[in-house]
Amino acid sequence: MGSLPGLTPARPELAADLASVYPGARLEPLVGDASTRRFFRLRFPGDETRIVMDYGAPFTAPPEDVLLSALLRSAGLPAPAVLDVRSGSGCLVLEDLGDLTLEQALGRADTGEQERLYVAAVDLARALARDGTPALAASPRATGPALDAARFRFEMDFFLEHFAVALRGIEPGPALRARLHVLADAAAASSAPVLCHRDYHSRNLMVRGDCTLAMVDFQDARWGPDTYDLASLLRDAYVEIDEGRVERMLARFGGGESLRARFDLVAAERMIKALGTFGYQASACGNPRYLEGVPRTLARLRRTLAALPDLADLGALLETRGLLAPL
Repeated sequence: MGSLPGLTPARPELAADLASVYPGARLEPLVGDASTRRFFRLRFPGDETRIVMDYGAPFTAPPEDVLLSALLRSAGLPAPAVLDVRSGSGCLVLEDLGDLTLEQALGRADTGEQERLYVAAVDLARALARDGTPALAASPRATGPALDAARFRFEMDFFLEHFAVALRGIEPGPALRARLHVLADAAAASSAPVLCHRDYHSRNLMVRGDCTLAMVDFQDARWGPDTYDLASLLRDAYVEIDEGRVERMLARFGGGESLRARFDLVAAERMIKALGTFGYQASACGNPRYLEGVPRTLARLRRTLAALPDLADLGALLETRGLLAPL
């Protein structure tokens, strides 16, 4: 099986296994994400293609991707089908959703098409919460992980360790840590839990050939607040979105004034969590490209905290420590 120049070819044992079951197919490396998994396109003679998700080593138990794909699809939600599980070579063979992400589609679209794409993304987020929640409750993962107070507190500490200290060289102090934990507790308690994708943004939504959306990178899906995925989408670090559109999308999701309050609270937590991730990728993993999302996230976080009386003291603490200053 061949490879694309400039990208690392497949592991020999993976390539040999796939060649034995898909003779004549070519294996092309794809640019991956921040995870340890690697991705390839399996291109058959003619037009048929599939995606290979490589875990890097054999496995015995089915990966979370298999379980969650089945869960999402059982609820009628658009996730790639798992077509083959190759435990011996450590990979899955998946339905190919194409190469066009929502981020790319938004960059090419006019204003009207951008609106249509956001409407589709918000409708899918609503369907995920509405239809995915009972599917999760009835699944073996019903007692599984959650975006709860403990998780959100961990994410606040992660932000302090990797964004404040490692990336910016700023010691946060106990008062800021304590206030961030208050935010974490409030965000977790903001609603009854629903199924959340957990990383529901423009790089993890694919625009298919029929212009509908499908989700990828959902291996961390779990219980969480009802506005979490909405915050990931409408406070996406990778794209600009004007506040008028944010207001329209919140209205489309439904929930009135109480939704807006929950959205802002969870969005603040989500943006601080994202800054921690960006700091970790840059300082610990040597991936400075993730810093491109920092200026946009800082600006949005500053505006969110300033607009919410209950979070004004947190904004002041972050400003005092220099953590809202431009990078």
